[in-house]
Amino acid sequence: MIKFFFVLFIIILQQFHAQSSCGYITIKGKVIDTLRPQSFYQTVVYNKTKGTAVFGQPDGSFLIQAKLLDTIVVSVKEYPKETFVVEEEISCSYIKVIVLKYKSKKLNEVILRPIKTAAEIKELRQRLVLEKTRTVTGIAALQSPISYLYETFSKKERNKRWIAEMKLEDKQMALVKEYIRSCIAYNLITLAENQIDDFIIYLDMDTNFFRTASDYNLALYVKQKFKNFVSNR
Repeated sequence: MIKFFFVLFIIILQQFHAQSSCGYITIKGKVIDTLRPQSFYQTVVYNKTKGTAVFGQPDGSFLIQAKLLDTIVVSVKEYPKETFVVEEEISCSYIKVIVLKYKSKKLNEVILRPIKTAAEIKELRQRLVLEKTRTVTGIAALQSPISYLYETFSKKERNKRWIAEMKLEDKQMALVKEYIRSCIAYNLITLAENQIDDFIIYLDMDTNFFRTASDYNLALYVKQKFKNFVSNR
């Protein structure tokens, strides 16, 4: 039993002596990008424990001095920082290969909208009509004057007409926006997406004109309005 403890003591002593015999450990490292092979011109390797730093080589390799348990930080432009601790050494050297990871990037939301053709928009334009809310019109109004007067002046009927007008306005607004996007797509005008609503308000498009105008006249009108819109901003 005494012999066993003596041997164990000798082994521990040898290990301690081996560790203490290395004043510093030379770390031979390399950073690599397995997805995009390239040169690394802005690599900094920092011994956080000691407070020293060195630059890496363009091929990704680097050398730095450290002691056991020192914390090393490797910084490469456009990549997250990599940190490791010197936990072992062989003949006073330490080999470290770092596979770089890409930074996660938050991308702006991209909304893809199909652009309607001029023919599709024209067909939809021609359907822009106010929904009928009156049931008594024309000759029937003469035959039933009380019902006609009720529908003309009653609050309920006025509300129904107001709702119909709002629905028509919403439909027209959406369709004009579709038309403006098609004008942008075909380089008739140049507008950012966040400017479209302002331009539509400036257009103040007449419903009857928008519904009945030819493609040429409508395009001419929009182009002229756009010139005025830009010059007044």
